[in-house]
Amino acid sequence: MRITEAQTVSGWGKNFQSISTRAVVSDVAETVEIISMGTANRGLLPVGLHRSYGDSALNSGGTLIDLTELKHIAIDPETATATVGAGVTISELEQAALAHALFPPVVPGTGNVTMGGAIAADIHGKSHHKTGSFSQSVVEMKLLLANGSVETFTPHDPEFWATVGGLGLTGVVIELRIQLRVVQSNSVDVTEHRVPNLSAMIDLLGKSDKDYEHTVAWIDLSGDYRGRGVVSLGNYGSKSVKTSSGSGGLSLPDLAGTNFISPLTVRAFNEVWFRKPLKNGAAALTKYMHPLDGVANWNRIYGASGFLQYQFVIDEGREEIFDQLFAGLRGLKASSFLGVLKKFGAASKAPMSFPRPGWTLTLDYSVTVPGLEIFLQKFDEELVAAGGRVYLIKDSRVSPKLVPAMYPELDQWRTTRNAMDPHHLWQSDQARRLQLC
Repeated sequence: MRITEAQTVSGWGKNFQSISTRAVVSDVAETVEIISMGTANRGLLPVGLHRSYGDSALNSGGTLIDLTELKHIAIDPETATATVGAGVTISELEQAALAHALFPPVVPGTGNVTMGGAIAADIHGKSHHKTGSFSQSVVEMKLLLANGSVETFTPHDPEFWATVGGLGLTGVVIELRIQLRVVQSNSVDVTEHRVPNLSAMIDLLGKSDKDYEHTVAWIDLSGDYRGRGVVSLGNYGSKSVKTSSGSGGLSLPDLAGTNFISPLTVRAFNEVWFRKPLKNGAAALTKYMHPLDGVANWNRIYGASGFLQYQFVIDEGREEIFDQLFAGLRGLKASSFLGVLKKFGAASKAPMSFPRPGWTLTLDYSVTVPGLEIFLQKFDEELVAAGGRVYLIKDSRVSPKLVPAMYPELDQWRTTRNAMDPHHLWQSDQARRLQLC
């Protein structure tokens, strides 16, 4: 076990920082030891690679339990299951599973998410309309509770579902057993279509869900904000493809705090992206699943002030809210070079899990855009009135008064969480900001 002095930590959005002690553990015994040392006055929080965008994985003045060294992976080809430690990443699980012609049913846009983080966020991917969120593939979890005991929970237990999407506030995920799916190769068969506006995009995504396991759209939110874009459709392929060895990709250097995002640069980027050749045919499975990993440290492009990611879900039939959003962003001249639209399928049983049936839109914005915060505060109100909600693992700014409306089972979650942690050992900056506990 390694315990560091107080250090500065930020989320992936780098829009604010906190100072906390970090304890890096390599086994259960060391994790129990950290708990036995006491809570101080700001509690403990289990963390992974800090790929949550806001303050979900921050605990100012407290202690972070770093689980990234809990790295064991065991694949059982007979049952097509994987037993993995909390520090194993999505990419590491994928590589181990592909060696047995298996693959995780649910993976997000980045492979740099740990198993513990995947549970805390109940991550989703391009396949949600078919497979649901990450928790749907979890057979059981081992959880270290605040009293120092390690318990095994299954989907039959309320503690399981309180931990899913529970933002690390119910205990320390030690190990998961995950049901994998059989694949024929390391490829995905991709078909892409350019669409001129949001209406055409929604129509194509809606029609494609029944025939394609993976569906997603990049949406251009710059210029005239019509919502033009590229719809990407994919199914697991049968033809193996060559993949590069090593880490591959590009790495964005430290840009000395310079913010390269402006309406002009974003519009130029989006024009190139819209006109680039469409992908049709076999593509490497992991590369297709994780477009965000093509450039390491891409969050540096927003400069020292950082950025926020805004993701929400809204019911089908309430698409008019997109027009309200686009009109407001156009008025602010707030351009996003990462806009993603996806259709969700059925929700999980977890009270705090984000995905539910409807449309989800994801946008990135520099926090330096004048008037953005005020606009988003007003839009949050309109979103709640329309029955929508934001993804808390991405959030760094929503008002606590709106959370009970966005997550109507919040009190149910609190009851189970408080029974698991009656003395509030598990804490985070986000939990305090949103008054979750």
